[in-house]
Amino acid sequence: MTGAGTTLTIGPDDAGQRVDRFLRKYLPRATFSLVFKLLRTKQVTLNGRRAGPEERLAKGDRVTLFLGERLRDLRGGEGRPGGLRPPGGAASPPLAVLFRDDHVLAVDKPARLLVHEGDAGDEPTLIDAVLRAFPGRRGHTFRPALAHRLDRDTSGVVLAGLSAEGLRGLEDALRRREVEKVYLALVVGVPDPREGIVDAPLRREDLPRGDRPKVSVGGARDPEAVTEYRVVGEGGGCALLEVRPRTGRTHQIRAHLRWIGHPILGDPTYGDRRRNAVVKARHGLWRQFLHAARVELDHPVTGERLVVASPLPGELARVLEGLGISARSGGGASRRGAAGSRRRGGGGDPRGPGGGVRG
Repeated sequence: MTGAGTTLTIGPDDAGQRVDRFLRKYLPRATFSLVFKLLRTKQVTLNGRRAGPEERLAKGDRVTLFLGERLRDLRGGEGRPGGLRPPGGAASPPLAVLFRDDHVLAVDKPARLLVHEGDAGDEPTLIDAVLRAFPGRRGHTFRPALAHRLDRDTSGVVLAGLSAEGLRGLEDALRRREVEKVYLALVVGVPDPREGIVDAPLRREDLPRGDRPKVSVGGARDPEAVTEYRVVGEGGGCALLEVRPRTGRTHQIRAHLRWIGHPILGDPTYGDRRRNAVVKARHGLWRQFLHAARVELDHPVTGERLVVASPLPGELARVLEGLGISARSGGGASRRGAAGSRRRGGGGDPRGPGGGVRG
């Protein structure tokens, strides 16, 4: 170990990480085995001493790298803070910002935009758009990241962290179910009762790719899934629902509404294909009518109550107009718990009359 080395002072956006994970981010071309070797041979030190890979970094710590010319190679040779690659893929659409401060970002995701890179890796994504809009890095390794996801053809509010503290706080609040999410969904038929709770565990289905369900209602040993709904408008044999998922399972709203016999219009996986075709021909609905209209949460850093709303996209508003439905809630109804019936899962199929669009 020779030379003065390169010393990094740990700030709040790098603190709390394990040493090995910090180094893997800062040196993206270094394998885990190389990181362990660098630590073992003191080519990387923490506060002047040998560090264990599992040690946690604290604000003010000093990480020194004695790597010479290898430093640039291990960082990817880009000369970019944190060695992070520039966002790739096709150009993303302009970012629609609903709320922003130093720690939290809320954006309005359009339908057909992936949140993260898909298998092909060449499509525009929401995270690409976020990183292009906020290219600055905080600390040595942190970059903005999304706190949760929306399906490709679901539109509406998505939260992201612009600081490590903000991101951790958002993720913790989501895990503790302290984020109120309100969706608008247009479904086949009118649920009876008009307000209720779907309490039905969901299990993943191991099926070939294609327009087939990825989850289905399972049994008592499967993960809990609870969805509240209420009718806020109806017309043309359809109902507009305000939906509040109380858990965050994959495809939860779509699978639950199908299970109670009122699938979302336009949903190619969980919906009624014949009725989807009819409403597409008559009203131009080309994607599932599911919109993340509002989120409410306590700010993860300041503690202030945040209410972020996304207006209904034009292509969905036109469908409601064509069906003669008035979106009374508009994604902005006051917070309240759902009363009425509770539908419990764990086997069977409670689907009743579907009603809905006639061919």
